[in-house]
Amino acid sequence: LEMWYNTILVLLTGNMKNAQIALDALSICLNINGWELMISVGFLGATGVRVANELGAGSARRAKFAIANVVITSFFIGFVLFVFFLFFRGNIAYMFTESRAVAGAVADLSPLLAFSILLNSVQPVLS
Repeated sequence: LEMWYNTILVLLTGNMKNAQIALDALSICLNINGWELMISVGFLGATGVRVANELGAGSARRAKFAIANVVITSFFIGFVLFVFFLFFRGNIAYMFTESRAVAGAVADLSPLLAFSILLNSVQPVLS
């Protein structure tokens, strides 16, 4: 579902004024969001194994502790990335492009990207 959502966003972005710049900026933001999602999905896999092992051993208290630990860790990483993208929002795009117009568009989208990263850092872990 998320892949379809991203595809629809790209298609709708093509209808905007300055579509090339908007599409480039959106692609950069989606790429960064995907990188952060990989961290959270990695925590999801590790947590699933840990919780299953603890429940298999009959230790529900340790399983709850493992869940709380990974939620706090994932949120902390999301918060660090949130602050990072807000602080360096004018420079992040230059990892991907040399265009000032695209970098400006990414800088405008960076607060939304930062909030998305903060909220999406915990969601996969709780799945």
